[in-house]
Amino acid sequence: MTSLRPISNLIVISLLSLGSFWLGSLVYQNHWVEAEKPPQISSVAPEVISAVTLAGETRELSPENLERPTLLLVMSADCRYCEQNAPQWRRLAASLGEPESSPAVLALSLSDAEDTTRYLETNNLEVPVMLIDRAELAALGLPGVPGTIALDPVSDTMHSWIGVLSESETATILTWATAN
Repeated sequence: MTSLRPISNLIVISLLSLGSFWLGSLVYQNHWVEAEKPPQISSVAPEVISAVTLAGETRELSPENLERPTLLLVMSADCRYCEQNAPQWRRLAASLGEPESSPAVLALSLSDAEDTTRYLETNNLEVPVMLIDRAELAALGLPGVPGTIALDPVSDTMHSWIGVLSESETATILTWATAN
């Protein structure tokens, strides 16, 4: 009986070790590995986007009424991913500048006017802004925020990037902007 005891102890220790490694890999995958990001989506632009100005006036944005290509920054003031995306949005807004030949930049916010203004000031984003409700996210093809959308009024198409923009996605958007 004494010779079986060490073998059974080794089996139990081996099983516990394997279980620990399995549990460790599960925790690593769920908490430390970045989730796979959805790719850029190209689709037909919505006919109308209902929005409200910060002053409370109702507006309807329509790709066919846009005078030039437009970059939409879709955000919420209480979204931590929108906070993480702010530097990329700031870089895009600064790179596009104000000339009439470059695409326009417009923020669309799910938050109220006060929270949106605070968010833009805190993150040094100096772009025009309009307020939208959650129903408009579906019209834009977004499951949530942050979203970055390039609208092309000539072809009635839109290109969407969901989540925090990577450096390569930011470069892709800048390439789109210089091509328009």
